[in-house]
Amino acid sequence: MTPPTQPTLPIRRIVQGDNPREYFDPAEMAELEAGLRAAGRVLQPIIVRPIPGTDLYAIVAGERRWRGAKNVFGDDYDMPVVIEALSDEQAEAFATIENHHRAAMSHAEEAHAAKRTLMRHKGDKEEAAASLGWKPELLERRLALLTCTPAVLKALTHRQIQLGHAELLAGVPPEKQDTVLAGVIAHKVPVGVLKEQLGRFARRLADAIFDTAQCSACQHNSSRQSGLFDASLGDGFCQHPTHYEELTMQAIEAKAASLGDQYPIVRIIQASDGFSLLPVSEDGALGVGPGQYGACKGCASFGCAVSAMPGTQGEVTTSLCFDAACNSQKVAAWMKAQRQNAKADATPEKAGGQAVKRQPASKTSAKIAPAPTNKTPQRVLDYRLMQWRKWAAKELMMQPERNRRVMVALARSGRASDVRSTEYGEAAKRIAGAGAMEGTGFRSLLGEVDAIDAQHLERLTLAVTAAAAFGVNREDLQALLNYLQVDEGRHFKWDATFLDLFTMSELDALAGEVGLRSKMGASLYKLARAKKKADFIKALLAVSNFPYDGTVPAAMRYPRKDARPDVELPDNDTEAETADSTENAADADEDAALAA
Repeated sequence: MTPPTQPTLPIRRIVQGDNPREYFDPAEMAELEAGLRAAGRVLQPIIVRPIPGTDLYAIVAGERRWRGAKNVFGDDYDMPVVIEALSDEQAEAFATIENHHRAAMSHAEEAHAAKRTLMRHKGDKEEAAASLGWKPELLERRLALLTCTPAVLKALTHRQIQLGHAELLAGVPPEKQDTVLAGVIAHKVPVGVLKEQLGRFARRLADAIFDTAQCSACQHNSSRQSGLFDASLGDGFCQHPTHYEELTMQAIEAKAASLGDQYPIVRIIQASDGFSLLPVSEDGALGVGPGQYGACKGCASFGCAVSAMPGTQGEVTTSLCFDAACNSQKVAAWMKAQRQNAKADATPEKAGGQAVKRQPASKTSAKIAPAPTNKTPQRVLDYRLMQWRKWAAKELMMQPERNRRVMVALARSGRASDVRSTEYGEAAKRIAGAGAMEGTGFRSLLGEVDAIDAQHLERLTLAVTAAAAFGVNREDLQALLNYLQVDEGRHFKWDATFLDLFTMSELDALAGEVGLRSKMGASLYKLARAKKKADFIKALLAVSNFPYDGTVPAAMRYPRKDARPDVELPDNDTEAETADSTENAADADEDAALAA
């Protein structure tokens, strides 16, 4: 029986196909060529497919044999072949399978082949794995290697690093991989040593202050690596410290933003700031006293800090003062008051010529206590200034004689320009009608004014001076309020717009100052305080038996001064301070006399 003839093709008619193998080890090729010389021929045919429109054939499987035969026997050698009519998809699958089971392709080459096969199968991993004769797990492992940079994959293909190196580097940020790779190659770093070194820079996900649900599918999550690779850091580590820090800072900033309604100042503290926290409290070594502490909570320099420092990231420290100079003064004043009260307690009183032990101030009430003060937040100052202007304008409309005198003073001092045309125009429309005085030039307005009913002229004239209340500077506005003897209680209104200016800590201070807290009662106030800011404000505006009309917070009062220059009158708070000082001075004189 005559055996079938083996088909052959001259080597010159055979060209490279789309081979997933990119690297041909020189030592292995030399060994193959030696075997061909010894055999005198190629023993096993290669697989080729015709290239349409030419007399050439592309290699599907067997490029190593083709290269070796070309070097040993030349281009005219008749190469044994198996000719297959294959599609591009079939050709690549055949090539990958053949290479995987012969002289091993590098894992990097297999990774690229796996990616191309997956794309042809429109992302269906099961179909892609089946077409390659692989298990889906092997496909996943090879695809995971593609998170390595081209330099790392090339080093793996050229056998400069082991698979374990590449698997560890796959979890490292791309911008860091090539630098680490250079060190591994230069110093011949073993896989175990690289694992230890990378572990020093990884971050424990269990310590994260951000939601780690987003990390489950991240390529830098060591848990994902450990499920795919033999070499990994184990479960629960982020191998991208820069991104970890970015997510941490985002969480810190979100926490700080959520505290914006609670405190006037919310500061993120970083190690590079060199910032020392300055707690403020009622008592203790650095206490400021109960009264002052209540005022501090309404101060623009009161707040909290959110830590961005290693070890305490995300931790919040509350009740802080951000004005060290002011804080030291308040602490010193309270310490002085305590010393004076202690001295007074130690001094015996005399009744009927007999010494009587004085009741301790701590069991009654401190005779000496510094008057509480604080720094009003700028947003409240801005609101107050506008309210003062509105109050002055209303009073000018209600006090015709003083209105005219103010206008004379404005004209004589060259301040007629303080009259604000916008505010005057709005007032004019309310007085004379919506279409009144819409012109812009003097001549046109002169005709419009002449047509206005005479009954409106008086109020229109008063409105000219009233409009100046919106143009005078702050100091002149205060002088105007004093000259008009404006009663804040007639104008100030408690509403949500006003209370919304304050943070929760400032609302605490305000409620204590005006008596809202005591009117509500401790338990009811505590329940209201625990709610959201909007609900807390509603509760503060609905306290039964609280005299809202006529009660004016200190922050909304203007300083009392004589209308004459440089003559200042005491306001309500100053009068209280003066009375306290007089009483304390009298007590001090009495104590001194008794001591003598």
